[in-house]
Amino acid sequence: MFAPALARASVSIAVSWEWLLHESSSACIVTAMESRGAWENGRIYTFTRVHIDRAVAGSLATGGDAWVRTMGGVVGDIGQRVEGEAALAPGQSSLLFLRPGPSTVIPHSFEVTARGQGHFPLESADPKLPLRIAPGHALGLLVRPRVIQTDASSRLAAEVLLGRTVDEAVREVAATWNQTHAP
Repeated sequence: MFAPALARASVSIAVSWEWLLHESSSACIVTAMESRGAWENGRIYTFTRVHIDRAVAGSLATGGDAWVRTMGGVVGDIGQRVEGEAALAPGQSSLLFLRPGPSTVIPHSFEVTARGQGHFPLESADPKLPLRIAPGHALGLLVRPRVIQTDASSRLAAEVLLGRTVDEAVREVAATWNQTHAP
């Protein structure tokens, strides 16, 4: 006799590198400081205060703080989980691609562009080695878009960044940012 097993997964269409940059107003290296859950329009959102360790491109400045709104979280004894959403852990440093969010709870907050696909934790197996770009922990399966292209716009954001050092990733963002934000 076979019993069904519980499977948890999500599937998302992978975003291109150029699309991620174009849709973002800022790219920055941040450290998550504190989080709080709140109800907004019948859903739970988590608001995380981040410190901007290094502004890479866009409107945010090094040394400042910003609030980042992500779907899901806990309010009281009620929790909601959203597969594929960015998960910012206090004390964790990440490369984030951000855009202004529509929040009424914390005005002028940001949201992670393309949800979890715009969140790249920084990790290193050896503290003597430079930090590297790691995949987000809640992405699920990323499926390549069905559009067939042979130019640079077919590069997926994860393919461009994963495994690179922070400095390599910063150079890659800088090399493409102005092209995707031309007037």
